[in-house]
Amino acid sequence: QESILKGCFAPSGRIEGFTAEIGASGSYCPQHATLPVDVTYFDISEHSAPSPFLGVIDLEALGKKGYSVPKAGTIQVTLFNPNKTVVKMFLVTYDFQDMPANHMTFLRHRIFLVPVGEEEGAATASNNPPGTGPLQRVLCYLMHLRFHSSKSGKIYLHDNIRLLFSRKSIEVDSGIPYELKSFTEMPRNPCYSP
Repeated sequence: QESILKGCFAPSGRIEGFTAEIGASGSYCPQHATLPVDVTYFDISEHSAPSPFLGVIDLEALGKKGYSVPKAGTIQVTLFNPNKTVVKMFLVTYDFQDMPANHMTFLRHRIFLVPVGEEEGAATASNNPPGTGPLQRVLCYLMHLRFHSSKSGKIYLHDNIRLLFSRKSIEVDSGIPYELKSFTEMPRNPCYSP
């Protein structure tokens, strides 16, 4: 997932027509924005997981600063396929009330298909790729959000939003009950960088 997010793999192709609606809520609710999503797909024959899609939403179209959001609240990103059907609605809560002016950070929101009852610590261990634990854990969706604060302290989603998703359903051992679990990570020590 890291290699795809950073553009280390050459894409196998591109799909036109995806869009995303971005919204936020908190101390105020900025107007929702609908933007095109640049979607590429990859042919990775490792494992039995479906080939991933990378969607990139360019926020520069909203202005140089990006998309203004409250200092704390919820970000909602709804991904639509070319037929205008919802692929996934991402909801992420955040709190950047302690973010200094002229700083930046990011949030990475992952949604896994995990065996029912798996310990939470095991699912958040980012160094353990899916399938290496006693029971298989499969990444279904990922959203990477970048934030920055202006010199006046306003918070913006900026640069781009990156999404990883799959076009096919995830196949797992049907003898084991699975459930979807989401985890959100951000940098630590320091949480924010200038």
